[in-house]
Amino acid sequence: MVVGWTEWQPFSFRDKQQQLRGLDVELVHAIFQRAGYQARFSEMPWARVLHELKFGTVQLSMSANITAERQQYARFSHPYREEETAIVIRRQDADRWRGINTLEQLINTPDFHIGVLKGFDYGNTFRQLMARPELQPRLQMRLRLDQLLKMLQGGRIQGFILDPHGLQEWQGKDGVQDKLYILLHIEQTPVHLMLSKESTTEAQLQRINQAIDKLKQSPDYQQILDRYQFKSLHSQENTHK
Repeated sequence: MVVGWTEWQPFSFRDKQQQLRGLDVELVHAIFQRAGYQARFSEMPWARVLHELKFGTVQLSMSANITAERQQYARFSHPYREEETAIVIRRQDADRWRGINTLEQLINTPDFHIGVLKGFDYGNTFRQLMARPELQPRLQMRLRLDQLLKMLQGGRIQGFILDPHGLQEWQGKDGVQDKLYILLHIEQTPVHLMLSKESTTEAQLQRINQAIDKLKQSPDYQQILDRYQFKSLHSQENTHK
């Protein structure tokens, strides 16, 4: 299966030797090994991954939330790990925004502009938030995380949405990680593998689901999570968001 992936530390990235690494990459290899499949990874922006899934040229993508739009062209596996959604700001602005403790307070702060990645889904809570008319003018969409980081550093946005594990990408890079601060933890939800309806079958999905269940019951699962300092799934196999 062709697996579309995007540079997203610590989930999928190239190391100094240009070898493909990451939590999701390792988990997919472990799942495919149990399902009897092989993965051919193809790098592209996330918006293109979704486009290629629609047409079937990519069979699978990682780290996906279930949405009504995606269900039109994709099948979703059992959850295979959890992700967290948080609002990240500049550390120097922590005192300025310290009064924001809820999403409702964030909505009612008109000078707080938020960066989001195009094509990304951040879970049900933030999905509902993005649909609110008063927030629409304050959302800035970009294709890449480094673009959002530059906007944040330049003061063009006041925060962006991120799984805090993604901050590892800037570890040791000009002290960037130390200049960022988590303002709000929004929610923690399970994520899934997403399979193209155009070029995969329901039977293939069931094989992958069985492989996910086997992996989560084996010691290999926790060992992979531990390598990336992740916690185990708290949810059961049939819990979807």
